[in-house]
Amino acid sequence: MAHDTHAISYKTYGLTWFWLLVLTGLALGLGYAPIPERIKALLLVCTTLAKVLVIAAIFMHLRYERINLILITFTPLILAIIFFSFTFPETMGSASHVIQVR
Repeated sequence: MAHDTHAISYKTYGLTWFWLLVLTGLALGLGYAPIPERIKALLLVCTTLAKVLVIAAIFMHLRYERINLILITFTPLILAIIFFSFTFPETMGSASHVIQVR
């Protein structure tokens, strides 16, 4: 069985490092930014997803794969969104929601 090998150059690794550094700096800056918490949370999730996509494309070699294999990797993200939508109404969106036992 023949395997395709994809040689990744040092330039690609350097660019990957640079973009991960930029996204990490952006996330740290957002943490200290004086913006509403909901917007801050959304932007932090977006920067994290961008970092995940960069890592998956380069280090998991997904940019060389067929589209069906790439779509399979999004299954955990879809399941996380479904689970979050089921549990979020129970807390009413509050992290300090307390259940009282009588």
